[in-house]
Amino acid sequence: MSANSDNTAPWLTEPKPVLAIDFGTSNTYVTKCPGDREDPVGVDFGDGRDGIATAILYRADKEPLIGHVALEEFGDAGGEHDDYRIRAQFKPDLVSSAEAHLYARDFLVGLLALARRQNKDIAPLQRQVIFGVPSEASETYRKALRAIAQEAGFGEVRTVDEPKGALYFHLQRKDITPIEALKGALVVDFGGGTCDFALVVRGEIRHSWGDMHLGGRLFDDLFYQWFIEQNPEAVAAMRQERAEFFVLAVRCREVKEKFSLAMALDPRTVYRKNVGDYGRLHEVTWDAFLARARRYRPSETFAQYLRAMNPPAGAHLDSFTQGLDLLDWFRRTLRQGLAHEQVRHQDLACVILTGGSSAWPFVADIVTEELKQIDPRHIEQLPRLVHSDRPYVTVSQGLAIVPALQRRLAATQIDLRLELPDFVNTRIAPLIERRMDEAANRIAEQVAVGLFDGRIEPILRRFRQEGGSVADLKSRIAEDAADFRPQLEAIVTNQLARVLTGVAADTTELMQDWYRQHRLTVDQGLTHAGAPVDMAEGLRLADPDVYGEITGVVLALSTTIVTVLAAIISGGTGTAVAMSGPFGLLIGALIGLVAGALAMRYGMDEAKRRAEQWEGAPLWLIARALSDTKIARLRDDLKDQVADKVSAQSEQARQELEGQISERVEQDIASLSAINQLW
Repeated sequence: MSANSDNTAPWLTEPKPVLAIDFGTSNTYVTKCPGDREDPVGVDFGDGRDGIATAILYRADKEPLIGHVALEEFGDAGGEHDDYRIRAQFKPDLVSSAEAHLYARDFLVGLLALARRQNKDIAPLQRQVIFGVPSEASETYRKALRAIAQEAGFGEVRTVDEPKGALYFHLQRKDITPIEALKGALVVDFGGGTCDFALVVRGEIRHSWGDMHLGGRLFDDLFYQWFIEQNPEAVAAMRQERAEFFVLAVRCREVKEKFSLAMALDPRTVYRKNVGDYGRLHEVTWDAFLARARRYRPSETFAQYLRAMNPPAGAHLDSFTQGLDLLDWFRRTLRQGLAHEQVRHQDLACVILTGGSSAWPFVADIVTEELKQIDPRHIEQLPRLVHSDRPYVTVSQGLAIVPALQRRLAATQIDLRLELPDFVNTRIAPLIERRMDEAANRIAEQVAVGLFDGRIEPILRRFRQEGGSVADLKSRIAEDAADFRPQLEAIVTNQLARVLTGVAADTTELMQDWYRQHRLTVDQGLTHAGAPVDMAEGLRLADPDVYGEITGVVLALSTTIVTVLAAIISGGTGTAVAMSGPFGLLIGALIGLVAGALAMRYGMDEAKRRAEQWEGAPLWLIARALSDTKIARLRDDLKDQVADKVSAQSEQARQELEGQISERVEQDIASLSAINQLW
């Protein structure tokens, strides 16, 4: 949401409550929401239903009726009132038809009047009023809708693309994450009067397409024709009561919606349903529906309506003299957009199905089939399909929560950024340091056990018992140290893998706890669409893949540590451990003792030259240099040396890991910031 006209950030100003309206072809959904809380409430206009029928009943010398009341009154009148005129399904035509413009205005006027009579607190002039529009709608359509709303008493209103409302709805319900929404979402809005597709990436509608003629009302007409084929005697009764269009637009729509739900549960169901008092549909099956949908032609009742309300739409449908495949029309419309370069090369994270007609089982099937055709090599990586159990309310509820959600997210971004250094320094850094120290000690102990206890100590004790030359002792130690290299690599790799797992698990837990304090959840697994959601839990961020994000750092550290330890153990010549540190002192002491024993016979200079190769040194002399205490001290020193080297090499890795965590949090903060710019 952009800054206010006085350049004050919206989250610093007094929030106004929101009134969001999804002005639909069949039904209109009104949602109100406080300006400072994501607590959307759908407005019930008295009949216990979601939304209100987009219909108006004109009556001579009386105030018009709107909604389901208008439909029921007209249906119950049974043609008794010559002055009754029912009008519905005018939303798609409000630009092309002056009558549709009038009907839309009168309907919205009636909506406010009904709210006042029922003491519904919607007061548009005291609220931010948002109307959803199809992303395919022209600027002419948007201007017309804003003008109609203002004429009806809603004041200055904003028109916002309906796909963004659906996106916010599923973000708030934690069906998708901000990162998924920003990465790429395809929104399929299949409603009563339009079929609208939109590619939304980082809050921008990169490409939108659709068909303002394709929509659920064509399926209403399909069921209407099916009904009169089975009940031809009903035609005369409907004409007498001037109720043909009412039966088509209302009664058959009700039958269609219930049939769609039944087929979603079990497509083998044989469906039967009364159509008001005019007759009964029977033996309605999914296969029969598909056959009719593939050879649809508009009924004369529907064609007359379209010719009067929207001549181009009427002419468009009349042009299909051989019949029209509605499912193929939907498929071709979708395919047309998927072939667009912006969509074809976009890495989609999810597909959102919204609108009342999106509940048809064929919608998800066709979307999945067409997505597979984009790149058949990667069909296992298809984006997730996200679908609410109440797809008709997603737009109005999603638009209603936007100001409050943006206000909270703006404050959350500030808090997270301010707290990030302290979070890393006081919680993450000590965790990583502790884990690294544990790894250093475990590596040192396992090297001591494997190299010293298993290899070097037996050599030293055998030398103490059997004697031999110092040169041979050095050679045997160096050879066993060099042979230890594969075991050394396994020790380092395994222990650092444990560090990786431990750091990832502990860091994830710390991040989850910290995020939850800011009403950001990172719980594992997706919330199933339709499941109850505690709105107080706030937005769901993507689960932090700390394991994957720090793998590179730890693998590089593993290679470095192996190289460093191999150098101090065997070195390039294979003698490092025997020539350095306490081992070097030990070898030097042995050479000194042997040289002293030879000095009386050869003199000191010659004794030193012969000492390393002499194999006749007394065993008591060797035992003096290789006491149990000195051997134990050698072990401790090797262990300390290994631990020190591992710790020294881990210092840079610790800093890199802290940087990785900070970067991940910054990415989450950035995703929240981007979400705030979605409209």
